Amino acid sequence: MPLDLRKTKCPLNFVKAKLALEKIAVGDVLELWILPHAESALNLPESFTQEGQGVTLDAPESPDKQVLWIRRHH
Repeated sequence: MPLDLRKTKCPLNFVKAKLALEKIAVGDVLELWILPHAESALNLPESFTQEGQGVTLDAPESPDKQVLWIRRHH
C-alpha cells in the first residue's frame, strides 16, 4: 500500500517516509505518493539517495500525483 505524502510538508514527509522504510525488509520497495511540483519532489529522492537507498521517480501521473519508489538497501 502506498504512503500518501501529498498533504505532508517538509521535513515531516521525510520523517514519515523514513519510519515506513524502516518497517520493510531489506530489498523491499516503499511506494510514496508526492506532489510533482512541491519541494518534496526534489528533496525526498535526494535525501534517500544520500542515505544509500535505491530511488526511482516516475514522470508525474497528473498535476497532483507523482510516484517515488524507495528500495531499502540497508
